[in-house]
Amino acid sequence: MPDHHYHIKEQLFTAKTLYRELHQPLSAQHNNAKSWVFNDLVQLAQGNPKIDAQQLMQQINQSLPLRREYMQLLQKLAFASSPVQAAASSATEISSRKSAEFELLFKRDKEFSGQVYVILKIPHSVEKHNNQGVRVNCCSDELISSIHFPPIVDGKTQLLMEESDQKFINMFDAEFAIYLS
Repeated sequence: MPDHHYHIKEQLFTAKTLYRELHQPLSAQHNNAKSWVFNDLVQLAQGNPKIDAQQLMQQINQSLPLRREYMQLLQKLAFASSPVQAAASSATEISSRKSAEFELLFKRDKEFSGQVYVILKIPHSVEKHNNQGVRVNCCSDELISSIHFPPIVDGKTQLLMEESDQKFINMFDAEFAIYLS
């Protein structure tokens, strides 16, 4: 994408956010706002399962500065990553995402067509992954989603997800980069 298109999107996003903040009643702003500190972003990027990931991800996706900071943290702190894999002419459906450190496999359930087993294989996992599990961050220019997988056993772990779940769609989409923490 040309650089000037990204800047226009960024300006529109910023303008819409400021417009919403100005027109939202002051009491609603105080009720919805939870203060987050930089350490919360670091803990989420490191895969800490004790952090309130859902609320923090919602704030990250609504704030361009938070999203930028989180992306920088992911790039520095991630255990493994898989870059965007889409080519301009590719219309083929992917059945896995592979990198040197991990592999994500997508297997459809034969009995329930709307469900997919997402199998994460990490051949050389760290002790933290064996005890706490793995956080998979799916990132595009406009959205970041985060999914927590159970602890690794014998080099793999899995989740059963609905095909319509937006987090699954992001993970399956080759235009999203993936970062493991």
